[in-house]
Amino acid sequence: MENAGMVICFICAVIILWELSAISFTNKKIKVEGSLPGQKPGIGLFCLFCIIIIAVRWGGGDVWNIAAMAAVALAGLLNLFMKNGLSDYGVYVNGWSTSYDNVKYYDFEREEKGLSRVRLAATRKDMTLLFTPENYQKALAYFEKHKVYDLETYKVLKKQFKEQGKKK
Repeated sequence: MENAGMVICFICAVIILWELSAISFTNKKIKVEGSLPGQKPGIGLFCLFCIIIIAVRWGGGDVWNIAAMAAVALAGLLNLFMKNGLSDYGVYVNGWSTSYDNVKYYDFEREEKGLSRVRLAATRKDMTLLFTPENYQKALAYFEKHKVYDLETYKVLKKQFKEQGKKK
């Protein structure tokens, strides 16, 4: 494919624009910062793998292939600057927001390396965030403030709601 470098550059340009908008618009909204487990090393390895494929498959002599490798590296690098976490509106993960109204419940999974792992179940997707101990306490306060229930409370309320529906 002669234009592979050009196509890859176009795709990376769209990704880079998305990342820049996420960095500029969502980073300042996040009040309680969290991280995604394994995201940073995974993205780094994926970008390295893509650069190797471009170099081996299409070579590094063409300007578009060099530009494609640089664009992949830039897209991977920009991902390091995107914040994930909680805001006054909802949960932000990779620039996408989910309002607290769409979050069904949260569940504390376990602690690893001093970080608290919290799984959030939303109407469209589940998200997992890692919080430092001080940010975990802030996250719990945000969940309480926005009436996001823990898993046990959610189960009880769901059971009560079903029982009330059967009585009517």
